[in-house]
Amino acid sequence: MTQQTVATAADYHEQVGRIVVEELELEDGELTDNGHFIDDYDSDSLSLITVVSRIEKELGVTIPKTELGELVNLRLLVDAVVQHAGESAHG
Repeated sequence: MTQQTVATAADYHEQVGRIVVEELELEDGELTDNGHFIDDYDSDSLSLITVVSRIEKELGVTIPKTELGELVNLRLLVDAVVQHAGESAHG
């Protein structure tokens, strides 16, 4: 599988943010980098699994399930996507 362009961290931030807003049914502008998915947005672990599944399907980036508990906000989730996208590009 080849990628036409290499996504930047900003690209991932935008794409991951869109997925999170859709899956958590948030209003435009409600999602922040540091807002806690569960505490601030009334999410649950199943919602996060759905978000990660969409990231894998739409962006082609696999995040290990063992990391899900640590991905509590958009900033940490985007960091994980960027990290694992780099690993899959080199692996």
